[in-house]
Amino acid sequence: MRLHILNTPDSLSRCKAVVENSDSLILIEDAVVLSPSIFSDIDTGTAVYVLLDDIQRRGLKTPSNIKALDYIQFVDLCAAHPQCLSW
Repeated sequence: MRLHILNTPDSLSRCKAVVENSDSLILIEDAVVLSPSIFSDIDTGTAVYVLLDDIQRRGLKTPSNIKALDYIQFVDLCAAHPQCLSW
């Protein structure tokens, strides 16, 4: 059970080969632009989150199948995973 932290759109191509169903993925910074189409690139069983401040700053809406997190929830998510990988 790992948390993959993506901060650029290009980071998805590097991490998708190692993402497993038991993993979680959070989109932050510029990677939030991937939110509308993320499930076309990864398994729908993977839990996907987006950082609320980052998606709002880019004028995007959070898709219904992705949970938006504030900074405190982001820290809690990191603490809940034994391994966090930044891409």
